[in-house]
Amino acid sequence: MEKLIKDLESDPATGIDPSTIERRKRIHGANAFKPPEIKSLWELIMENFDDPINVVLCVAAVVSIIIGLIREGFPEGLTEGASIMIALVIIFVVNSANNYASER
Repeated sequence: MEKLIKDLESDPATGIDPSTIERRKRIHGANAFKPPEIKSLWELIMENFDDPINVVLCVAAVVSIIIGLIREGFPEGLTEGASIMIALVIIFVVNSANNYASER
């Protein structure tokens, strides 16, 4: 125990001498972690595409719009595909907003 106290240049009764703090910081660095980088809103939105279900739904929406326009024309052909797209936008907004709030 005595060796440890000597190695740490400390006193068991009073602790570290305040006059040595700046020298200790220069030698050992600050006793703090660098704050984590906060992701941008765009990065959080793009993370939604990491989920394969969201990618499949995007492809299904585009295919549905194309097939609907070919079969039924405009605007009736947009119904199913647009519904899927609206649902995806809602999912993306809610997920991104929750993740953004968590990041802050």
